Amino acid sequence: MSTWIVGALVAIALFFAFRHIWRNFREGKSDCYAGSTSCSSCQGGCASRHAGKKDGAV
Repeated sequence: MSTWIVGALVAIALFFAFRHIWRNFREGKSDCYAGSTSCSSCQGGCASRHAGKKDGAV
């Protein structure tokens, strides 16, 4: 039984991860990662990119 529960949680996590990736692809955005110099939207660091956003909006 616990295998099914863990499998369901993994499936849900994968759904949200792929949804995030698809939305980024569709909108031409990309996530910034520490040390990435190729991320043009994070020139001042990812914290500065999201500084003006409120309520967790990305």
